[in-house]
Amino acid sequence: MADPPVPQVNLSDLGPLTRIGSGGQGTVFALTEDPSLVYKEYAPRFVDDVDVTALGRFVQLAAGGAGSDAEALLGLAAWPTAIVRKGGVVRGFLMPRVPEQYTVRLDLPGGPATVLAQLQYLLNGEDYLRARGLHVDDRLRLEVLRDTGEALATLHRLGVCVGDFSPHNLLFSATARPRCYFIDCDAMRLDGESVLGQAETPEWQVPDPDGEQPAEELATPATDAYKFGLLVVRLFAGDQQVRDPGAAGPRLRGDLRRLAGRSLSADPAQRPAPERWIGALETAIARTPATPPPPPPEERTAQPDDAPAAAPPRRTIRQPRPPRQPAVNRGWLGLLVPAVAILIGVIVGLADGSSGGGGGGGDTPVAGRTIEPFTFSPRTYPTYTVPDVPNIMPSPPILRWLDPTLPKLTPLCVMKSVEIGPGLNPNSAKVKQATDPVFGFTCSLTSDDREAAFSGRRGKAPDATQRSRYAKLAADAPYEQATIIGVRTGPGGVPQVNVVFQPLSTEAGAGCWRSRLSLAKTDDGYGVSALTAPAAVSCG
Repeated sequence: MADPPVPQVNLSDLGPLTRIGSGGQGTVFALTEDPSLVYKEYAPRFVDDVDVTALGRFVQLAAGGAGSDAEALLGLAAWPTAIVRKGGVVRGFLMPRVPEQYTVRLDLPGGPATVLAQLQYLLNGEDYLRARGLHVDDRLRLEVLRDTGEALATLHRLGVCVGDFSPHNLLFSATARPRCYFIDCDAMRLDGESVLGQAETPEWQVPDPDGEQPAEELATPATDAYKFGLLVVRLFAGDQQVRDPGAAGPRLRGDLRRLAGRSLSADPAQRPAPERWIGALETAIARTPATPPPPPPEERTAQPDDAPAAAPPRRTIRQPRPPRQPAVNRGWLGLLVPAVAILIGVIVGLADGSSGGGGGGGDTPVAGRTIEPFTFSPRTYPTYTVPDVPNIMPSPPILRWLDPTLPKLTPLCVMKSVEIGPGLNPNSAKVKQATDPVFGFTCSLTSDDREAAFSGRRGKAPDATQRSRYAKLAADAPYEQATIIGVRTGPGGVPQVNVVFQPLSTEAGAGCWRSRLSLAKTDDGYGVSALTAPAAVSCG
C-alpha cells in the first residue's frame, strides 16, 4: 500500500494570522479562517536546519484519515498535519489548536488568567496549588499518569519517541479524558529521525552512572521510560527536581514505588515500558476516591511566593558594599579599634600576596581538581565580571563585644564573576538580567543574610521551606563561583535561572549544588524571590 501524500500549503494561502505565542524555535499563529488550526513558523536561524524529509514523514503519519493510527495520534497530540512553504522554502507547519479542555484558569499575581494547562503547575506543593486556585487530589494525579502511560505506549507503537519529555510540553485536563495532551511534537523522533537536533530540558536529563551527563542515545523508548518515572515521583512529591522515589513519601507505595525505582535505573534495560504501569495505576485509581474541592475562602489571607507585597518598601542588595564606619571616641577603645583594623589590613595583604594575585594559582580539591583558597580560575566559556566588588573582612567579634553598637561588616565575598554556561548567549537580555541577582544571592550566602538573598521578595520573609533550602546552601558557604546553566520563563511569566554553586572548599565532602532561582522585579532590576531544593552535583 502506497504511503499517503504529504499535505503542503503556501503561506499566502493561510489568510490573516494572529500571533498567539512564541518559543525558542519559532512563533505560533492562529488562523482567522480556520480557528481549529495554528501555524508554527520556525525562526530564521532554524529554517536551514530543518530536516524537510523528516518533517514530511511526521506530516504523513497524520494523513491516514479516520479509523487509522492518525485518529489516535491527533487525539493525544498537537501533531504536524501540513507543511507550510513560502517561495518554495519550508517555513513551518500546521497543527491542531490545543483543545479548550487542556487550558486552566489560574490565580496569578497579576490577576486570574486562562493559560495552557502545562503539567509543570502540578509539580508543586499544596501551598502553591492553593495559591493558584488549583484543586489537585491523588485521584487526578493517578488518572493523569494512567492516560500519559497509555499515550506513550501508543506513540512507541507508532515509532514515535518523545525525547524531550518534560512538564512544559505535556498538558493535563481536569475535566475530560484523555487527561494528557502533548505539544511541541516536532521535537519528537519518528523511526529514529528528528526534524531538528534533539535536546533535553534541564532537570529532566537522562544521567550517566555518575549522575551528570547523558550517557545514552536520546529520544528512545528507554529515555521516555526514565522520564515517565521522574514524572511519577515528582508529581506525588510536589517537587520539580527530586529523583528519589522516597521523596514522595507514603503517597507513592507498593507496585508504583517499585516501578518508579526501576524506571530511574541507570541501566536502560531495567526500565519498565509505559504499558507496564497501566495495571498498577488502574488498581491505585480504584482504591483512591476523588475528594471534593474545598469551599472558596471568604478572604485570601496569604499571598503566593511571587506575589508583590504592599509593604515594607522594596530593597535590593546586589553587591556587598563597604558600610559607613562610625567614629569611636571612647578613650582606650578609640585607640584599640584602629589598631585592630591595621592588623586586619596586614592579614588581608598577606592573604592577597600568598594567593598568587600576580599570576596563576594552584588548585584545592573540587571533584578531582584543586584550588588555593581565595583564588579564581576562569573557565573556557564566557563570564560576567562584577565591577569594583569590595572584599571586606568581617568585623572581629572582640570589637562587637567591647562595643555592641559597632555595625557588623559584610563578610568577605570571594566571588569574582558569574559564569555563563556553554550553550547560553551571554549577550541575551534574559542572561544579562539574571547575572546580578545570582551574584548578590551567592554573596549573601557567605553572611547567611536572608534579607539580602531574597531581595526579590521586597521585605516579605521567606517561608519555612525557603529558609530550609537556603540554609542547606549557606552551610557550604563561601562559594567561589556560580555558573548559570539555563534561563527560562516560568509559570506566570516569572524569570527563572538554573545555577550551579561551587563552594570555595570541599572539606567534609562538600560538592557543588544546583538550584533554580525564581526572580522578581525590583526598583534596581531583579532579585531572588524563591529557590528550588538544592541538588548535589559534581563540580567537574
